[in-house]
Amino acid sequence: PEDLYHQWMIDVLNECYRVIKPNGSVFFNHKPRRHKNRAYLPTDFVSHSSLCLYQLIIWNRKTSPNIRKDILVPSTEHIYWMCKGKPKTFRDRLPREYISEVWTITPDRQTTHPAPFTNQVVTNCVLLSTDEGDTVLDPFAGIGTTLTVANKLNRRGVGFELDSTYIDEYNRTTLPKDE
Repeated sequence: PEDLYHQWMIDVLNECYRVIKPNGSVFFNHKPRRHKNRAYLPTDFVSHSSLCLYQLIIWNRKTSPNIRKDILVPSTEHIYWMCKGKPKTFRDRLPREYISEVWTITPDRQTTHPAPFTNQVVTNCVLLSTDEGDTVLDPFAGIGTTLTVANKLNRRGVGFELDSTYIDEYNRTTLPKDE
């Protein structure tokens, strides 16, 4: 039920608040949910968490996997940049085309997960808010894009995932092969 889903998201965000450092960041990407002909925006639960909204980033996907014919094709997603206090930021580490609050990034094409992040979106968030050696947490790790990018950028990636299919896919693609 929608009210239970909202409370679950608030609980997850509050746990992120609990574990991040005072100058840490949380980047939360969530599409609007549709239930009984109504759109529920993620701001409905973001605003009820303990986190402070620092900035809203618009991800211009330029495309959508949406196949519904009764609504306009969604081609943007919101990334809520949230924090406890003032987060450490490193905007100068971003490629010039990503220093605004609108990031135009075409999603990667793949079929192993229904809602994949692109490496570039994750790279931007990690570079913007962390130093080498910092820990990057993904409570919805999926196939491990955040963990892979964090490791590539010399951060420690920690992720949680309930679906063993995605865990197996991450392990298959990242662990050394037995010879």
